[in-house]
Amino acid sequence: MNLIEKLEARSGAMKVAELCELLGVDDKHIYRMAARGSLPSFHVGGAIRFDPQEVAKWLRLKYGPDETTGRKRPERIGPSRGVGQRIA
Repeated sequence: MNLIEKLEARSGAMKVAELCELLGVDDKHIYRMAARGSLPSFHVGGAIRFDPQEVAKWLRLKYGPDETTGRKRPERIGPSRGVGQRIA
């Protein structure tokens, strides 16, 4: 099962630590990307959460087809427009 399939199989909001473990990155990196709006996120009170379905969509958008293998290759991940939503 690949990373996107793992995300799509999940239900419920993910915490920063869960996403860090899955993506293999530091929590500060996740917080920065969420604050810039380059990683889809939302807030519940003071806590930041991630919808695994939205993160899977985001990952799919960040990969383009590789003409030689037909597989998707990584693209540089840069900031996108928008800011995470807040839920009171």
